[in-house]
Amino acid sequence: MSIIVSEVYDALLDAGTSEAKAKAAAAAIPVGGYLATKDDIAQFATKGDIAQLKAEIAGVKAAVFTFGPLILALSIKLVFFP
Repeated sequence: MSIIVSEVYDALLDAGTSEAKAKAAAAAIPVGGYLATKDDIAQFATKGDIAQLKAEIAGVKAAVFTFGPLILALSIKLVFFP
């Protein structure tokens, strides 16, 4: 059972959306009690976890900057010089 944000539901109905679409859209919006705040994350994340995430992000950035220009060059070659 999902929680429906009644304000959004009413606003969508007033805008002319069907009841089914308004209900689905209002149910898809997360309610404040179910969202993690920065303090919640800080409470459970350790410094090691954060360091590991930073290292993984650095690896992804390195891959993008290494292979990105190659993929771009190949894409340009395929599009303009078939």
